[in-house]
Amino acid sequence: MGIKLVLFDAGGTLTKVLPERTERIRKACHYFNLNPIPDHETALLGLRTIERFFIGASQEGRMVDREAVREGVRLMLTEMGVSGRLDDPALLWDFVQTQFETEVLMDGALETLKDLKSKGYGLAVASNATPNYEAILRSLGITEYVDAVFLSDVVGYAKPDPRFFQFILEQMKAVPEETVHVGNSYWHDVIGARRVGILPVYFDRYGIFPDADCPRITRLQELPSLLQRLSHR
Repeated sequence: MGIKLVLFDAGGTLTKVLPERTERIRKACHYFNLNPIPDHETALLGLRTIERFFIGASQEGRMVDREAVREGVRLMLTEMGVSGRLDDPALLWDFVQTQFETEVLMDGALETLKDLKSKGYGLAVASNATPNYEAILRSLGITEYVDAVFLSDVVGYAKPDPRFFQFILEQMKAVPEETVHVGNSYWHDVIGARRVGILPVYFDRYGIFPDADCPRITRLQELPSLLQRLSHR
């Protein structure tokens, strides 16, 4: 059975925020008076470390709650060789996740959407976001190439809740066996899609999980050929 519908996460998949997370890790260490301030490569090591920790926790069925975030941040700082007084390590990760200035298109986003649309795939955005996020997607040109936009605050459920994906399947008149979901979050996107039988494609632009237990891409431009292979397996 071939693939007919492709769902995309938005933030971190079709779009990215600037400065990048490696730079925000560096800024966070400076903000919380930790030393030494990591260089780019060390910050990338830290990012891979904490994301792999979160993926491992998800695979074990653990909730990525505040205590898990604290544990992940401690591990990240240790791997980077950064130390200092930090009363609540989770606050550092809050800083990393929120202190960005602008949102722009991910490299290859429109090119990939245009290519898939020309090949006849149904396309939709499936994102944990507020209703006004659709205006951002429109301003970036994304809505021109997708058939629908589904935002968690509109749907009433958020990834990885299977009801979010079930709602989309119903609205798109699609079946899980003919659907894939592309996203950069193992917890929200990979696990969420699997809960309803949708095949996840993990977008791993930072090289966090080379041995991912699902199809994986590091550039959006790799997606069309991957979908072709998946349709004929």
